Amino acid sequence: MVSDEAKTIERSYKKMKKIVLLALLAVAFIAAPVFAAVPYVLPAGGGVNTGQYHSYDGLVCTDCHTLHNSDGGVAVASDGGPNRELLKRGDWTDMCLSCHKDGQNTSATAALIGVEDSGWVAPIVMTTNGVVPSGKSMPAGDFYWSNLDPKKGHNPAYTKGAAAPTSVFMAPDTVLGKTPPGGTITDGEWSCHSCHGMHARFSGSYSAYRQLKRKVNGICIDGPSADTTVDHISGDCGTGVVQDAAFEPIKSNSRGDIFGGTNNTNYVATRGDGNALQGADLFADYGDTNKNVYQGGFSSFCSACHGLFHGGNGESRTATNANTRPGTAWIKHPTNVTMDQSTGSKYGINTYKATIVNSTNTNPNPVGYDFKYPLVKADADFSVTRVNASMADTASLATTDRIMCLTCHQAHASPFENMTRWDSNGHAFTQNGGGSATEIVGGTGVAADGDNPAFGCGKCHQKGGTKAFVKTGF
Repeated sequence: MVSDEAKTIERSYKKMKKIVLLALLAVAFIAAPVFAAVPYVLPAGGGVNTGQYHSYDGLVCTDCHTLHNSDGGVAVASDGGPNRELLKRGDWTDMCLSCHKDGQNTSATAALIGVEDSGWVAPIVMTTNGVVPSGKSMPAGDFYWSNLDPKKGHNPAYTKGAAAPTSVFMAPDTVLGKTPPGGTITDGEWSCHSCHGMHARFSGSYSAYRQLKRKVNGICIDGPSADTTVDHISGDCGTGVVQDAAFEPIKSNSRGDIFGGTNNTNYVATRGDGNALQGADLFADYGDTNKNVYQGGFSSFCSACHGLFHGGNGESRTATNANTRPGTAWIKHPTNVTMDQSTGSKYGINTYKATIVNSTNTNPNPVGYDFKYPLVKADADFSVTRVNASMADTASLATTDRIMCLTCHQAHASPFENMTRWDSNGHAFTQNGGGSATEIVGGTGVAADGDNPAFGCGKCHQKGGTKAFVKTGF
């Protein structure tokens, strides 16, 4: 028999244990971290939706990848799958356009199964109608045009290893296929990934800002940081080669210093030399105060696939090069050539900035750096920045500026054939205030300012002098 006194003691003991346990739980709850719905923020230069790379920035792995291609008994991949690299789409370009096409560029609209709305917004590279939305910048152009007509731009529709086009969103070039004019593709693919990496921050092949790759088509881009000469070599981009893991092939707007901070883990949104990146803000209107400013090896980058369109390293007007200048005559347009001609020369920096007027004085040619026809600035020249106006400032031009591929072409596509920044098949005269796609340089959104002979080739080759012809009826 248990006495009443013993029962009372036992009840008191159990009650005390319960009180102590509840107290401990309360202390543990107070001491434990509270996990609010706030994404992790990188400690240096990174953060939510910085656009520097696909990692930690509000994206989660399952936005793009699926471990077993199964959710609720059905395939996650929209094309059935399973796919390479555990991707939700089998085509690499389609993976990119699932988030970088206008209308599906947020986590609420991404054309991928299972993406939860976490608030991210992706820059767009393709519109649905060829009209750049207000408050958006597309300095590389709009894939809408090449999708409409393959002659108007790049058509990256081939995933690695695919003999036939695999893209649903991107129409292939039915004439060229995946063979670039002036070159060949050796790495077995022609997709967005041919020029851009996804999220590998620390490797010999990838960069970070704009995610342009250092190694393109099997070639390491070797645009020395000390100048802007065209150069490239085949082989690995790793340590022991000219371009080691810290090499910046395109210093202006390719990436910041990915080797900043302790143990090289922090992303610093500046160049390796400490200067600011000069890429346009992609979430603001493109123009003179928000533009790409180019420094480094952009012509080198293009030459990895279009080598026969390019001259040699350090090519000049007096050089002999079998590719573009045998003897004394150009047979292909030079690239990466300085604009340092003296006063009185036919072409060069003086004609680029020449004042052009018509009888009504409505179409002056910008006298300074013209973002619509960008030049490559010397690596240490910061007279032009993406946030400062320069079109009216003659000091923003220098004799060391060079013409490059992107002076005349847009990287993705344009409203015009051969992805030029102007209509090379039409007359170089535009209606004052014109705003249609065919009257705007490269789709920049800048209205035409009258009959400007500086349109296109006339920007540097003013064969009719500095007086513009006024087209009848305008």
